[in-house]
Amino acid sequence: MNRVRLYHRAQQLLPEAIQTAGLRGLGMSAGQLRYLLFGLLLSHESRGAVVLELARHVVAAIQREGLGYFEGATRSRGALAGGTPSYYEAWRHLSSGNQDGHHAVCAEWMGVMDDGVLPGERRVLDAAWHDDAYLTRDIGRDAWLAVLPAAALVLYSWRDAG
Repeated sequence: MNRVRLYHRAQQLLPEAIQTAGLRGLGMSAGQLRYLLFGLLLSHESRGAVVLELARHVVAAIQREGLGYFEGATRSRGALAGGTPSYYEAWRHLSSGNQDGHHAVCAEWMGVMDDGVLPGERRVLDAAWHDDAYLTRDIGRDAWLAVLPAAALVLYSWRDAG
């Protein structure tokens, strides 16, 4: 598959405020890839992850504004083929200093991340997670969106039952 096409499809899952500079990696099977591209995966479980590079100007804006940057960023740019836009819950800010109040959120998201992230990306994401993470969840499905400004990364991961 063409990386440019994958990148453009993955961008459709993100709110407009989450601007990216490229595709960093994928963690999914060919069937899961078809789901991301076309929304065609039927009758079995789909799970995976897409890692994108966060645009530098967005990293700077998040560092200035913190959680306020994400205010109103609760609707995706577009949708997968045949679907509707994604709507996200309110964003949460997590860091090593404030994770105590969010153990359930952290555990659930980390479980989803385990399903789809490539081993080489795992170390980078783990380190960035402890610096700062901004998280939200797709209201209509078992999917998470995380922005990790310290690593300039965006992770979209999902786990759908068929």
